[in-house]
Amino acid sequence: MDYQDYEHLAIEVADGVAVVRMNRPERLNAFNVTMANELLRVPGDLREDPDVRCVVLTGTGRGFCSGLDIKEVADASRTMFGHAPMDEIGISGRFTLAWYEIDKPTIAAINGVAAGGGLGFALMQDIRIAAESARLIPMFTKRGVAPEVGVSWTAVRAVGLQRALAWYYTDRELSAAQALEWGAVFQVVPDDQLMGATMELASSIAAGPPLTVRLVRRSLYHAEERPEIRDHLRYAWTNVGISGRTEDIREGSAAVAERRAPRFVGR
Repeated sequence: MDYQDYEHLAIEVADGVAVVRMNRPERLNAFNVTMANELLRVPGDLREDPDVRCVVLTGTGRGFCSGLDIKEVADASRTMFGHAPMDEIGISGRFTLAWYEIDKPTIAAINGVAAGGGLGFALMQDIRIAAESARLIPMFTKRGVAPEVGVSWTAVRAVGLQRALAWYYTDRELSAAQALEWGAVFQVVPDDQLMGATMELASSIAAGPPLTVRLVRRSLYHAEERPEIRDHLRYAWTNVGISGRTEDIREGSAAVAERRAPRFVGR
């Protein structure tokens, strides 16, 4: 798939891993209308790309994403984030839904500041790895706006209700170390090791059986929504049945028996 028509996202795909870089470094990757639309569109493109097995989202330069570019989109912000009368979730909610429904593993490599909507894009990803210099800042309450881009949903799942409330009531800035302690990130690494650590994990995920990895993601997200136990066990068992009919399960078993690396094809 060709990603050359993206203006503010730089996208590279190699060895099953797509690296998506928010690319407005002069504004700490704050998003304008064009970049917002691209962040809404790209999950669908990545989902349909058979060459992509894992997605990494990061920022170019010193920051991950500093949120909405107020200077550029002051007049457009109401259009972007206001809820049209017949739209139940608005564009703000559609960001979260698009990344949730990508149906492939995602990792945020958080370099520098992730603030406001930028924090939202970090929290949307399955796994977050932060550079030591990373800072996570809600920046909603002090602006007089309720949490956007699904951060109320993602933050509670990342850090729990009590911490999420304290975090958002005060717009407290979390350092990388505090974010790790709270569970907002999975790992913290020195700044110069961020992409190396992220790509190591992404490559390991991409080397797995693609369909089974997607089923793992679906099953764990389903469990996290806390269904009644029998409902989840039925759901999980359905996924076990799907994975048991794939070529990849036979290849995995053969690779173990033959003591070689598996060659998964996603079928």
